[in-house]
Amino acid sequence: MAVLKKALLSTLGVISVVLFAILVATTSWQVITRQILHTPSTWSEEFAKICFVWLTFLGSAFLFGERGHIAVDFLARKLSEGGQRAMQLFVQLMILVFAGVGMTWGGILAAKVAWHQNLTALPFAIGWVYIVIPIAGVCIAIFALIDIVQVATGAQPAYLEIEDPDAPRNHQELEEAAQGEIGTPDKVATATDSKEVK
Repeated sequence: MAVLKKALLSTLGVISVVLFAILVATTSWQVITRQILHTPSTWSEEFAKICFVWLTFLGSAFLFGERGHIAVDFLARKLSEGGQRAMQLFVQLMILVFAGVGMTWGGILAAKVAWHQNLTALPFAIGWVYIVIPIAGVCIAIFALIDIVQVATGAQPAYLEIEDPDAPRNHQELEEAAQGEIGTPDKVATATDSKEVK
């Protein structure tokens, strides 16, 4: 399961980077043709919108797989270890249901309806815009299923540890931080003032 998750994350990451690069290039071309060449491109705006939609859904699936999505887990972290595990399993199960029914099944229906409607500036059907919804839904469902198994078996914690971005990350940074705190003039002055008060 870990291999599947890693492979899927790598694939989504590469696709997201490529889509972002295409989006930037297309938008830049649109600005150049409109502002510099004074002959606006007819296809670039619509193509940029499609890239943005695909990037949003696939990027969201990637972020979910990394467990980097926004979560208000203040109350859940107050529970016991078993309570945290039960809460996380419930949340992942709800996500699995939504990804399976709402995104995958609903996305397929939306793509079917729009498959015979053509875009105005591109030779594609609007269904190509909607087809990313079930693709992202399947990816999110796979990630949710893997998380359910790993949390249930204890292979990963229910809630990941919160990392302080200012905290030292290795022994050298820890020593540098300690030397910096001791040697700063403000802290030395404060220590001297406290001794004088005594």
